[in-house]
This record gives sequence, C-alpha cells and structure tokens, in this order.
Amino acid sequence: MKDIMNLGQLASYLQMSRASLYHLVAAGKIPGTKVGKQWRFSKSLIDKWLEGTSKRPKSVLVVEDDHIIRDLMANALREAGHQCTGADSVDSATTLLREIHFDVLVIDLLLPDGTGLDIVYAATKLAAPPEIIIVTGHPRHELIDSIHAVLPYTTVLSKPVKLKVLLELVARIAMGGSQDSK
Repeated sequence: MKDIMNLGQLASYLQMSRASLYHLVAAGKIPGTKVGKQWRFSKSLIDKWLEGTSKRPKSVLVVEDDHIIRDLMANALREAGHQCTGADSVDSATTLLREIHFDVLVIDLLLPDGTGLDIVYAATKLAAPPEIIIVTGHPRHELIDSIHAVLPYTTVLSKPVKLKVLLELVARIAMGGSQDSK
C-alpha cells in the first residue's frame, strides 16, 4: 500500500510542519481518514486535492507607497493567477478592507499616513482575517515585534523583495497552508 501515507509522511511530502498539517487536517481542509487514533492519507487523493487547490486564485491586497515596487509585486501576483489590488496608504488600505474580502495582505511596514501595524489591527478585526505578509526595508524595526505580538507567525520579507519568495508564500497560502513552513 504505497499509496497510503501517515501524518509524518504527508508532512514531508507537502514540505510543511506536522503541527501546521495537523491543524489543516483537523479542520477538514485536507482529505484524510482517521483510523483509530491515527490519520491516513491517500497519495492519489492528496495529488488531486493539490491540483484543485493550487488552481484557486487568491485575492491579494498589496499596500506599498512606492508605486514601482507595488506594481512589480502586483503584476507578478497577477501573472501567477491571483486577483490583485494595490493601495498606497493606510487610509486607502483600510477602506478597501471594509469593502472587499482579501485572502492575503502584502503590507509595507512604513507608509506616509501610518504603519503596517495600523493595517494589521484593522485586518484582525475582520470576520475572516486574511493572511498577512510584511515587506520592509527595516527588518529590525521595533514595529516588527509589535506585529509579531498580534500575529506571531507573520512572515517579514526584506526589501528588495525576491518575487519568487513572495509568489511561493502566496502559493502555499493558496494551497490551504500557512506561512509557517518549519
């Protein structure tokens, strides 16, 4: 029965932590069967599930005051098949958050009218809070600690942002995973 995997084997196959995988399985987001006290997974069903979830685009809000960086990130996300909206300030981002559901927020830390933390607070109050990725030229800024106090597993990407890394993070989120890949 080479097609059957246990939790550890599936975690290795999906390249994610056992803890993150267990949460997804327990929430019913990954197809599996509990046999006694152990989870079992069909590799062929997992492969079909991966095909279906990887094709599901995510709605992404990119908040960046530098229009060149914002456009680069937004265009790369669109080319990867995601729906993408841009904002250049805390005010415009929070307005969009009230009007549109986003699956993922990509937020610059320092903005002309506030900080990424202002947007993080607004996002955590939503009925379905999005995943959040922070981008910054100041990765050791004290605001990072404040953001991690609110959302401990938030990923922080240093500028210049490697688009491949950003796309991989959003793809992992699109597959039903989290940013925590350890």
